[in-house]
Amino acid sequence: MADLWFYADGGRKRGPMPVSELLPLLARIADWQRVLVWREGLESWKPVAEVREIAEQLLRPQLADPAPLPADAVREPTVPAEDAAAFRDVQPDMTGISGWLALLAFGQVMGILRLVFNVVQYVQSITDDVWTFAPTVIWTEMLINAAMIGFAILTTVLMFMRSHRFPAFFIVQAICAVLMPFVDLLFVASFFSAALSRPFSDFFIVEPGQIGQTIVGAISAAVWIMYLLRSRRVANTFTK
Repeated sequence: MADLWFYADGGRKRGPMPVSELLPLLARIADWQRVLVWREGLESWKPVAEVREIAEQLLRPQLADPAPLPADAVREPTVPAEDAAAFRDVQPDMTGISGWLALLAFGQVMGILRLVFNVVQYVQSITDDVWTFAPTVIWTEMLINAAMIGFAILTTVLMFMRSHRFPAFFIVQAICAVLMPFVDLLFVASFFSAALSRPFSDFFIVEPGQIGQTIVGAISAAVWIMYLLRSRRVANTFTK
């Protein structure tokens, strides 16, 4: 996008186009210095006279009398003086993994690393007695964690591929991340309650710290889901 230009034509922006196409069009305008142009990297729309890389090329002798273009290719991009002020505030369509979306991408990658680290810690904490008594619980929890890691990796790949499926996958991942600790606790408590013939409530114990983490996670998930659903950058980026 950095080498593609837009220009103002009768109050509307035209483009994108390479500079090789832009220059002949501008050269046919008597007052080309006032035509507003923009490309990625410029802070705002600017008159051609203030864009050195374009103005210098238009001032070269070889562009003073360019060869005529086909009639259907000739465009007359002019902007009245009264419309120029409005164009200064026009911003190009946002796209690409930057801004808040870059922060989301960073969190997505770090989340995968955190999941892997948690699984390693979990495996190292299991004693031989626990392996002997509850192998079903252990393997089930490991499969759940492996599934979460695999889903997070797939979601991340879709993000960097700019797939249109990424927002939906991320929403599912965010919801699962909030609910999974309680689903896991429910499964473990049910198993030990049945195995030891003790009340379910003896094992289904939710610590205050876990409740706090869940609330924070739910709020964070809600914020990012709303961002994905409402962001213009997201809509412009995930189109493949």
